[in-house]
Amino acid sequence: IEGEFTHTVYNFKTLTTRPSNKFNGVNYAALSKENGCRKSFIPHNDNFVEFDISAYHPTLCGMLVDFKFDDGDIHKSFASMYGVDYAKAKELTFKQLYGGVFKQYKDLPFFKATSEYIRTIWEEFETTGSITCPISNYVFKKDELEEMNPQKLFNYVLQNMETSLNIEILFRIFRVLKGKNTKLVLYTYDSFLFDVDEEELDVLEQIKKVFNKLKLQIKEKNGSNYDFN
Repeated sequence: IEGEFTHTVYNFKTLTTRPSNKFNGVNYAALSKENGCRKSFIPHNDNFVEFDISAYHPTLCGMLVDFKFDDGDIHKSFASMYGVDYAKAKELTFKQLYGGVFKQYKDLPFFKATSEYIRTIWEEFETTGSITCPISNYVFKKDELEEMNPQKLFNYVLQNMETSLNIEILFRIFRVLKGKNTKLVLYTYDSFLFDVDEEELDVLEQIKKVFNKLKLQIKEKNGSNYDFN
């Protein structure tokens, strides 16, 4: 704690290479949206603005397997693939990315390509004893990991890719914010929270371009506290 500010502590040495954080045992990346605790966080400048990357892991998976989504909302694309509504589509997609492809969807082009990618990296991991991640070139070694299986290895690779791309995003954002009053105050995997000076709104447009150039869809929230309500 420093005056009216609190500072979280990031851990960059997690097993999956995806950073975690805590402050007195509180994980800032997992603050409840239901109990009002987020209202205690207020901007030092004028407003909070959060950019949230939509369908981040499906997007990253599409990059890995060279699958091209429609230009619109990715979850809408999945809803059309499954023949279900938007909310159900999100649920089905995340269950399959993290837990394995369901039999009834294994022939959909996206999941067919994903299953083949998982099979390929597992075969390499088992044969050579390691797998090299895209972007970062980080190496997961078989003798350093316990109880691995194809789906778990894929999740590790996906989380490493997320972190690596986020480092690129952060690098570009910090260049935009150099010398500005507007600051990035919290990074939580797929979202970026900014403490915005209302006289620097043009900065937000420059930051949006960072995501657009990387072909990432974003949703925006703003408010006078972190609860956004």
